[in-house]
Amino acid sequence: MSFSVDGLSSYYDTMTTNATNSARSDRTTSALSGLSADSSEEELVEAVESFESYMLEQVIKQMKDTFTSDEEEDSTMSQYTDMYMDATIQELAEAMVSQYGGTLTDSLVEQMKRNYGIE
Repeated sequence: MSFSVDGLSSYYDTMTTNATNSARSDRTTSALSGLSADSSEEELVEAVESFESYMLEQVIKQMKDTFTSDEEEDSTMSQYTDMYMDATIQELAEAMVSQYGGTLTDSLVEQMKRNYGIE
């Protein structure tokens, strides 16, 4: 009787990815939901940049999935690759937003300032 860990490894990969995405989404949601009329402009900028980097991270991950195939990868190696790839994509998204997100960030911050009545 043989025991295959491929199914277990695949399950672990899925659970790890879901947990990571959920944690990132929760941080972004809490940053945005924590805003009020008493929030400072710095808090607005931080929340908007968090939202933008999360959104960009999801776009990059979808693009990566479009161009890569899971069929060719060893499941153990895939687990490590996915873990480091997710961290790299998250860092890339944050760097892109801080370096190039100015116009969108500024527009969203201005709109949120109007919505919350922040001067």
